[in-house]
Amino acid sequence: MRKVALAILVGIAVAGATQAEEAHGRHAKEAEKAKIKLQTTCPVMGGKVNKDLFADRGGQRIYVCCKGCIAPVQKDFAKYAKKIEGVGETVAKLQTTCPVMGGKINKKQYTDVKGKRIYVCCPGCIGKIEADPEKFIKKLEKEGVTLDTTPKPSKGEARHTQHKGHNH
Repeated sequence: MRKVALAILVGIAVAGATQAEEAHGRHAKEAEKAKIKLQTTCPVMGGKVNKDLFADRGGQRIYVCCKGCIAPVQKDFAKYAKKIEGVGETVAKLQTTCPVMGGKINKKQYTDVKGKRIYVCCPGCIGKIEADPEKFIKKLEKEGVTLDTTPKPSKGEARHTQHKGHNH
């Protein structure tokens, strides 16, 4: 009787493992389909995009190659978004939620880490991002969010990171 019960338990375990493996395979295929290919080509002129030149609308960003291409994209954003998707690239998604708490971001609350600007919902989330910036950068980029780059200091502003003892 014990042998029969043991055989049944082994059979159930093997069947469960097989089903889990099949489900994992399906998830991997779905993830492969959902992979994000960032935009590299201007949808107007076909040139290489300049990450400093873009048009934003509805939480999305389309990069262009030159200043002359911004106006056509602003005029017909949907047309150019479809054109980008038609070549297998992804229209950039702007950050709208805090990667720590999930709330709506406050554009006045952010931290600059590893050359990227990450917006948060409140000051309390800044320390969590600064403690493990890679975790939050990866999380946002996995979601397809294009992070703003840290602005370069103006010519008159010395680059520094220590802010204790002075306000500006």
